[in-house]
Amino acid sequence: MVSSFLFQLLTVFQVSVRGVLSRKASWFGVLVFGACLLILFPFSFGSDLVKTEMVRMGCFWMIQEFVVVLLISRIFSVEAEQGALELLLNPGFSRQAVILGKILFNFVQLVSLQIPMCVIWWGLYEVPAEGSRQLLQDLVPVLLLFNLGTSCLGVILNGLTARSLGREILVPILFFPLQVSVLLAAVQLTLQDQLLLPKGGFATPAWWSILIGFPVIFGSVGLLLRDALFEE
Repeated sequence: MVSSFLFQLLTVFQVSVRGVLSRKASWFGVLVFGACLLILFPFSFGSDLVKTEMVRMGCFWMIQEFVVVLLISRIFSVEAEQGALELLLNPGFSRQAVILGKILFNFVQLVSLQIPMCVIWWGLYEVPAEGSRQLLQDLVPVLLLFNLGTSCLGVILNGLTARSLGREILVPILFFPLQVSVLLAAVQLTLQDQLLLPKGGFATPAWWSILIGFPVIFGSVGLLLRDALFEE
């Protein structure tokens, strides 16, 4: 039973990877888009301003959000275009495996894009050498939770809007309001004690709760609604 479920989950992941590899421009195009934003932001703010921690981290997360929305709007699109979605949704396939496989794939895809983007950001925004280790320790767990929550939410919204007209426009519109809190949590936690956001109810423990709660809540909702999400 468990081995069959894992096989199906890995099959969903493999089909998704093949879809991206067969359309190399889709992954590379998102990376180029993110790199262009990384280059353009210093021109907008000026080289001196982007060296300040708040602006540097704010730009980082704004660019991450643009990239995330671009990717989220394409969940299931490649499989649908290539006729692989029918294979994944045949009666012998577990809906749970489909949901978890797509969450896993989008999580890995986001990480694969963020690694080169972080390298570019590190150089263009002149991240100081001192404190770099602490910044990585702050940034990596926050970024991973941000990706996981984003992937869970994106899969649910794509399932709910699968038959909607203009889905690739509709999904980002629905996605962004729900994503705002996890984005603000990510910004605040990487800035630590800087006075960018109010404290009190928005103290660090509250932001960690949001980051951890997003994948738990939306992942659970996706699994509970697995049949309803794909009934059409």
